[in-house]
Amino acid sequence: MIVYLDTSAVGKLLIDEAESLALAQHLDELAAVPGTVIASGFILETELRRLANRVSIAQAAVTELLSRFTLIDMGRSIYREAGLIPEPSLRSLDALHIAAAQHIAADVFITYDHRQRFAAQILGLTIEQPGVTVN
Repeated sequence: MIVYLDTSAVGKLLIDEAESLALAQHLDELAAVPGTVIASGFILETELRRLANRVSIAQAAVTELLSRFTLIDMGRSIYREAGLIPEPSLRSLDALHIAAAQHIAADVFITYDHRQRFAAQILGLTIEQPGVTVN
């Protein structure tokens, strides 16, 4: 199983938010399953380091968190694919995450961003949001 997380998800492992505990527990359960790959794109590093700067978290915490993920090299084709995603409200960095998840044939895409979730669902990705209750 391949699980892809975007920055809206991984950021919850750096900053305590309502869904943080549920997400951490879910990832621990997934990691215990042999053959599971928990991944993100290399863009995650830039986004997490910028987040840490904004909220005054030590960069060492980012380095430690990043070590838990398989980071995907995002070659030129992923940038092209991201640019061609048809959802007009999708932001560029979010499109890159979706294209990277598609590129590695992720079984699950974990995001807490509403626009990104919508675009990913349209493209057929299976979305999970641990800790979010659906009404």
